[in-house]
Amino acid sequence: MLFDLNVKERREDFFNYDKELELLKRAMNDDITRMIVIKGIRRIGKSSLIRVALNELKIPYVLIDARLLGVASVEDLLSALATALTDAIKKFDFFRKLRSVLTRVSGIGVAGLSVIISGKKLSVFAEFINLLNEFAEKETKRVVMVFDEAQDLRMIRGFEKVLAHVYDYCKNVKIVIAGSEVGVLDRLLGKNNPKAPLYGRAYLEIPMNRLDAESSKEFLRRGFEQLGVKVDDKDLNEAVAKLDGIIGWLTFYGYYRYHYGHEEALRRAVSEGTSIVRRELENFLSIRRQARRRYLTIIKLLREPLSWSEIKRGLELELGMKIHQQQISRYLRELVDYGFLEKHGNLYKLADPLLYEAVKSLK
Repeated sequence: MLFDLNVKERREDFFNYDKELELLKRAMNDDITRMIVIKGIRRIGKSSLIRVALNELKIPYVLIDARLLGVASVEDLLSALATALTDAIKKFDFFRKLRSVLTRVSGIGVAGLSVIISGKKLSVFAEFINLLNEFAEKETKRVVMVFDEAQDLRMIRGFEKVLAHVYDYCKNVKIVIAGSEVGVLDRLLGKNNPKAPLYGRAYLEIPMNRLDAESSKEFLRRGFEQLGVKVDDKDLNEAVAKLDGIIGWLTFYGYYRYHYGHEEALRRAVSEGTSIVRRELENFLSIRRQARRRYLTIIKLLREPLSWSEIKRGLELELGMKIHQQQISRYLRELVDYGFLEKHGNLYKLADPLLYEAVKSLK
């Protein structure tokens, strides 16, 4: 079902991104691509794209969702690895066979179908990858290691070095990285930084863009057809105008429209989406307390796309003070890097239409 709120795992539940899906499948299945990077704003469907591709190829994989780690640490990463391996053992014969040799890695234990990691050093993770590569050489020749919302992992000291080692020496382990904070993800990948561990490694980049207005309406039409619900074009137009082409919010609307009328469904979709966006923004601002008001003011100014100079003028007018050009550039760069703003040409715009709703109640 298109309006299922869970991450999609089947093509029939996945909408529109056929080109990206086929590109990802081909790269996962070839012998030349070492690393695949999937970029796109939050709730655009990156996780679903990965799951559908993996399920269609039936390649054994380990998937770590960095969103669940909180403030990422080595202990959190190893805990997530234990959970991911336990899931993989239940899904794949490959990992059930791997289970018999997992204890060769110091700090990893096995109890039935469950993996327990007592080690607390990043070396445990690196040793596991080496073992995984060695085992894949004998069995499948290929296994996929997925890091979803991987930009959060750059806070773990040494993680980039482990990825570089996997890239260079573990030829049977394919790396898939997905992220919504594009600028932060680029730092993890060492873009424009010759000193970074991953600098200079070639990778396939797959961008996921938001749906255009017609595709957004087609998504809603198909979803409602599956549910046997008739809706007016007027309602579809209003939902798309409010929620833009972000498939996550459109799915919220479709789900609630099935249970309630149009107005209540749109209200609930906006309300719940706004709460999620507000929480993400608060996390971003929590370590930028001194400049909090400036960031919020910039977002509030962007009811429509604005140029750098228009933002500077509006920000100084709102705050009643002059602000150094370098500071404004830094604020905008960080908002873009963390996925709150997008830059098109010389104009900045909100990446998510609900971000403006989210800042209304913030000071």
